[in-house]
Amino acid sequence: MDIQIILKRIGNGDKPAFALVVQHFQHPLFAYLGRMGLSQGLAEEIAQETFLRAWKCLHAYDPARAEFSTWLFTIARNLAFHELGRAAGKRKVSGNEFLLDVAGEGDPPADAARQTQLREKLLDALRALPVADRSALALAYFQELDLKAIARIEGCSTGAVKVRLHRAKQRLRQLLEEYHE
Repeated sequence: MDIQIILKRIGNGDKPAFALVVQHFQHPLFAYLGRMGLSQGLAEEIAQETFLRAWKCLHAYDPARAEFSTWLFTIARNLAFHELGRAAGKRKVSGNEFLLDVAGEGDPPADAARQTQLREKLLDALRALPVADRSALALAYFQELDLKAIARIEGCSTGAVKVRLHRAKQRLRQLLEEYHE
């Protein structure tokens, strides 16, 4: 999908074309928010708010400054950080709906239970990381964005992203080893 063509259509008055933008980015955006540790319901709310803000501010998007996806994920990241900061201590966030289901349908019950335990340990380890680290990991490894795009979304240099990813992976590895003991 060529997003620039769709954005031109919208700019020329084809407002229903924004539905194509939503269809194209809905799943990746929703998955990113879930991997940041948001519950399914909260991720849905933030995704909807992200699209609403993108629609209202579409005139402010500048393709010379960033890809549309980078701009959209930046909006989502800022909304998620605001919500997570506001909700700190009020409710437990969960992201288990968004992790890959590592147990296959035909796996024996014991294997499926072990996979569920491993998934829960991974979620616990991810929740122990700072939100900014979870965001960078999700963008790098689940959304497969390059360092430059992650830096734009995170509002820092590519060097800072490299350091943050390296430290986050080390901390995640350490936490998983602690949980494994």
